[in-house]
This record gives sequence, C-alpha cells and structure tokens, in this order.
Amino acid sequence: MLAALIQKLNAESSPLKAGVRKFGFALLLLAWFLYFSRDVLGVHFAPDDMMNIDNFYWSPGPWRLFYSQFLIWRGYYRPMGGLFYLPVLSVWGLNPVPYHVALSLVLLVDVYLVYRLARLLGAGELAAGMAALVACYHAGLGNLYYNTAFAYDALCGLFFLAALVYYTRIRSRGRLLIVRQKLAFFALLVCALNSKEMALTLPAVLLAYEWIYHPPAGRGRAQVVAWLRGPCSVAWMAAFLTLLDLYGKVFGYDALTGMAGYQPVFSWRRFVDYQKTFLGDAAFLHTGGTGVLAFWVVLSYLAWRPAARPVLRFCWAFLVIAPLPIEFLPGKSQACLYIPMLGLAIFAAVIFAGLAHALAVALAGEPLFRRLGRPVLTAVLIAAGLLYWGRENRHRRQLLVKPVMAALGAQTWEVIEQFRALDPHVRPHSHVVFLSDPFTEWDMLFIADLWFRDRTVVVHLQRLMPLPPQALAGVDSLFDYRDGKLLRVR
Repeated sequence: MLAALIQKLNAESSPLKAGVRKFGFALLLLAWFLYFSRDVLGVHFAPDDMMNIDNFYWSPGPWRLFYSQFLIWRGYYRPMGGLFYLPVLSVWGLNPVPYHVALSLVLLVDVYLVYRLARLLGAGELAAGMAALVACYHAGLGNLYYNTAFAYDALCGLFFLAALVYYTRIRSRGRLLIVRQKLAFFALLVCALNSKEMALTLPAVLLAYEWIYHPPAGRGRAQVVAWLRGPCSVAWMAAFLTLLDLYGKVFGYDALTGMAGYQPVFSWRRFVDYQKTFLGDAAFLHTGGTGVLAFWVVLSYLAWRPAARPVLRFCWAFLVIAPLPIEFLPGKSQACLYIPMLGLAIFAAVIFAGLAHALAVALAGEPLFRRLGRPVLTAVLIAAGLLYWGRENRHRRQLLVKPVMAALGAQTWEVIEQFRALDPHVRPHSHVVFLSDPFTEWDMLFIADLWFRDRTVVVHLQRLMPLPPQALAGVDSLFDYRDGKLLRVR
C-alpha cells in the first residue's frame, strides 16, 4: 500500500519536475546566450549595411518592398531583409544598437526552434538542449552574432527552422497536412526564400525526412508511387516554389549570379575547399582532404549502421543537402554555414549524449564510482563537456572574434558621427553634392540617403561622377570632407 502511494505521488509530481527542469535549462540557455552576446551592442554597422538598407530597400520604396515579398520569380534581392532593416531605420535611424537587438532576438528564437526540431526528430531532451546551447553561440560562426549584414542568415535560419518544425510536428503525429496547414507551411517557405538562398534546399530536406521517418509501405512500384503522391506531395509543391525563386535568382531583377562571388564553380576542388572550410569553422577541425574523407567515413558509419537512430540518418542527409546553394561558391564561411552547422550540432549532441550515458553506465559498475550512481555520473560527464565547449568558444572569441568586432565599420561609423555632429538638413527636391569623401566606393551616397531620408533629394558624389564648374554653381547644397570632418560649403 505504501509503495503504491509513493509511486502515485511520484507520477503526479513528475510533470512538475519536468517543468522545473525545462525552466532551469531555459534559464541556462538564456544566460549562455547573453554571456557570449553581451557586448554586441557596442559594435558599429558593417560597411555592407549602408548599401543593403539604401540600395535594396529604402531607395526603391515601401511599395516595392511589399510586392517583392510575393513576386519571388522577379529575383528581388532578399526582400525579407527589408522587413528587418526598415522598421528599425524608421524609428531609430542610424543607431546600430537597435539593429543588434533585433538580430539577437531573431537568433534567440532560432535557439528555441533548434531545440524543438531536435525533439521532433527523436533526440532526447538532453541532446536537444545541448544542440540548442551550441546554437546560442558558436565562435566559428562569430560574425553571425555581431555583424548585422548577416541578418539574412539569421532570418533564413528562423523561417527554415520554423517551416521544418511546423511540418515535422504535424507529420510526427502520423497526419498529412490539410489545406490551411499547407498554406501556412508555404508562407514560411517563401519567407525563408526571401531571406536567403539557403532555403532552396528545404524541399529536398522534406523528402529526406519522409524517406527516413515515413518510408513507403513496400518496395513495389505502386507503393512508391503512392508515397510520392501522398506524403511527399507537399515537398513537390515546395519544389515548384523554390524553382520559381531559383529562376529569379538566376535571371531576375537583382540576379545573384550577376554579383561578384555568386558564380558557382562545379569542381572537385571547390567541393573539398568548402568541406575544409565547414569543418574548420563549424567543427573547429582544421584539416586537409584526408581529414575530410575521414570525417565523412565516421559520420556515415554512425548514421547508417544497423542500430543507428533516425535522427542521425536525417542529420547526415541534412549535412549533404543543406550546403548545396553555397557549396560551389568561393569564400563562403562563418555565418553562411549557419544552417548546415545546426544539422551538425544536433548530430553531435545526440552522439555525445549517448556516449556520456554509456560511459556513466560503465563507471557506475566500478567500485570507485558506484556510490555516485548513473544519473550523477551522466550529469558530471555532460557538465564537463559543456564546460570544455564553453571554454573553447570563449578562447576563440577573445582571440579571433573580439578584435574584428572592435574594428568593424570604423570608417562608416566615423562618417555617421560627423553627420550627427553637423546635423545637416536639406530642402525637399534638393540636389546635394559631396566634393570629397573618405570612401573608395558609394558608401557616402548610401549614408547621406539614409541620413536625409527624403526620396526627392538627389545625392551626387563628385569623386565618382564629376560635375563641371557651371553645374556645381547651381547645386542646392554642397558638402566637403576634409581632415576627417564633414563640412557644409553651401
């Protein structure tokens, strides 16, 4: 009778204990995130921010920003970025702090979505929590957390993960998506596509999920065809949307393939270079071609051995599929590896949690550790792993990331500060000319546009587009930049 009562009380208190445990781990994740991201608010704008905000979003106007979210075949440049930048610009102007706050909030939501995805894929609570902790901060992807020009990667991660979590949550219950659920999923997919081209792989990821978690009922042709037409129908519709988006990225208005750094080179060397970069940044494993081969041999064995869990097989497929949009492009590193890194984080967390559990079972049988018990030993091993991971990230952050953070956008910020000190104003429909500026490209024009924020004002850089003296004489407002100071000549 007493034993039955104790068992009943334990059963009733277990949901409370689980809730307390989850709340405690959520606080740990938040503390971890804030510890590593606490000084991003002091980082200036990246030089690309001014071009992104002005050239792609502010100057074209709000109407273009609105319809570019829907006309994905037109190839407008990452229109979701405008919904990140412009609301902040309209309220806070050229103050970098709110942009960093917005980026950090996006990344914090991503952390939760990584946890949810890992759980839906079948990872244990502990492994899912560790994967989320890796997503909180990864020094190999340092610029993702402090450089707002990489907001596209954070936004793509947000909608990519949200779409995958939404889909797998429904499918894990054995249900197919109904019409309204399909529409919700496609809306998330379009948001991901509008954030960055990494989302082009989402339909293939869905097919991999279906094959691993909900395979055809049989190997016959009829069963496979029924599977392709039924559970995989959402993936095929998603593939149609991504093909429309890909057409825009290749042939559209702001075609990516026409920009520097976006011409793919389909070669074995480029593939190996990407793999080395990925392992160096995402796994802290700096190696050559032999190391890349060894990594994939071990990964493949762990994923496809007979007793392997589906979550490992899915993460293996994810690591093959997710990098395809950037795998054959030169120089894609750090923040560009965000989505593939998340697949590796879930894979590694599942393996590490399994190893810690197995080692704790072995140690619990030893006289020296028997009194501690398996749960305590598992907790100690996990804590040791997390401390090592935190120490490694802290070291790399101090050595490699913080110096870049301190120097980022120094010249851009100096010019913005000069605008703030002079506080210039011009009349609507004015013609404004800057006789000189400290940049080599069009940065001064972008900053001036965003400072005046009047689309009727025409800004002209004399350095890049020289006007004759008689034309300068009729200019409404004339500025110069001498000895590090912005001066108003007229």
